Order: sequence, then C-alpha cells, then structure tokens
Amino acid sequence: KMTSHYGFAFRSAFAMDPTYDHLIIMEDDLEVAPDFFEFFTMAAYVLNRDDSLYCASAWNDNGMSQLVKELDSVRRTDVFPGLGWMLPRRVWEEIEGDHTWPLAFWDEAMREPQIRKGRSCLIPEVNRAYTFGSHGNSQAGGNWWRRFLEPIRLAERPIAWTAKAASLSVGGKAAYDSRLSKAIRDAEEHSIDEAVAADGSGGGEGTVDWLVQFSSEADFVNKAGRFGLLNEYKEGRPRASYCGVITIWAPCGKRVLFAHRKTVVWARSDDGSQCEGSQR
Repeated sequence: KMTSHYGFAFRSAFAMDPTYDHLIIMEDDLEVAPDFFEFFTMAAYVLNRDDSLYCASAWNDNGMSQLVKELDSVRRTDVFPGLGWMLPRRVWEEIEGDHTWPLAFWDEAMREPQIRKGRSCLIPEVNRAYTFGSHGNSQAGGNWWRRFLEPIRLAERPIAWTAKAASLSVGGKAAYDSRLSKAIRDAEEHSIDEAVAADGSGGGEGTVDWLVQFSSEADFVNKAGRFGLLNEYKEGRPRASYCGVITIWAPCGKRVLFAHRKTVVWARSDDGSQCEGSQR
C-alpha cells in the first residue's frame, strides 16, 4: 500500500505543474540540517548536468559521528539511501515509461537495475537529515536504530552549497572516477587491526589516506562490524559504497578507503577507464 501511495504522490506532484523538475521526499520522522534545502539546490544543479546520477539524498548510511568529519564533502553511492532524497522528473518519466514502479518495496526497487541503470546518487559525507525516533516510517526501531541510526551526525552549521555547485558538476563521473582511482593508488595500505587502533598506534605518515581491502561479502561484514559501519549489502553492494569503496574516518585518525580488492586492481591498472561495476 505504501508503494502505491508513493507512486500516486510522485505522479500527482509532477502532473501538478510542468515546471517542477525535481521532488524532495521526506519521511515523517526526520530532522533536517540548516542547509538541507541549499544542499538540494546544489544537487538539482548537478543532477541536471550529469546523466550518470539518478538521485540525491541528504542521508549517508555510514554517517555515524565517529566515521565522518568534513561538512563540505560530497560523495557518490551506488546504493540508493532514501531518508530525505531528491527525484528528478526525467527519472520518474523513465520509470513511468518503462512501467518499472513496483507493487511493493519501492525503496528496494530504486536500487535494482531496471531503475538504477548503472547510475549513482549524490550524498553528503555528513548527514543533512536525522531520524529522531525509534518509531516511524524510516526504520523498524529497536536495536537497529540504536546501532546504526541514533549515532548519525547531523550537520551543525550550513555550507554555501550553491557556490560549490558549478565545481561539483565539472567532469561528471569520469572526473570522479579518476580522483577515486588516484586516491586508491596513493593510499597507504594497512590491516583492519591497524585501522581500528583508537590510539593511532597503527603508524602511517602525515595526512596520507589509508587503504583497507575486503575480498567478499563475508569479509566485508566482518571488517565493517569492527569499523562500526552498517555491515549490510544491497543488490550485491555495501550500503553507501561507490565502485566497491566506502570512505570513512577511522579510529586511527586517518581517512580510510575501505575497498573491494577488485576495485583496487582496477585503480592500480591506471588505464584511465571508468568504474563500470564489475569491481563491486
């Protein structure tokens, strides 16, 4: 029933005025950051110029306070997050034209290939939305909320997102993948034990990023649990990941690229190719 209501709402809103190019969808239990709407103003600008993106969200599934740091950082994810998100008209018209809106579990369908079509969502490092209770439409409550939702950090002060919009749209996916590939090649490889050393005893030099690899879903679940990440796969990918990589600030005090080994192979080949998904 809820999926039908969402579909009716999207269809009605876009039909209301042909000049509406985007919808912002909010659940009933969200608190928003001071720059929530300016973030989406920036996101709309970028979405209009980058066909490799199909949505934007105010939510980072791994935006726990201990794992995030940079208020003005924006990332991509291959796993639809929801919880305060933007739907472009062009994507809804695709869904309508393809008849791919589901009968149930609309959020899972947004992650599936018939809707995602290899595209990604834009998300902030530090969340611009926070779910304020253990009951509501956003989650089932209980232990899940205490472990993965209550610790989420909500951005405390605004960022001038509209001033950053033009620079964030430059180069699109190709430029983003190039930066990610270089970051992996330049990172200093460490074990999970070193990365979770809260006293920084793992060593390392200066501000160099660290790289921690995982090789399978089981390996990911084990290591993600040690980081305090949401250790769940959706559609064959870790939540909040892009190209098989989750970027966090770890207890060691370093920015850590937690990456699938196939992504590392891709990055180290340095052949200029874009991430196409086989790495994940």
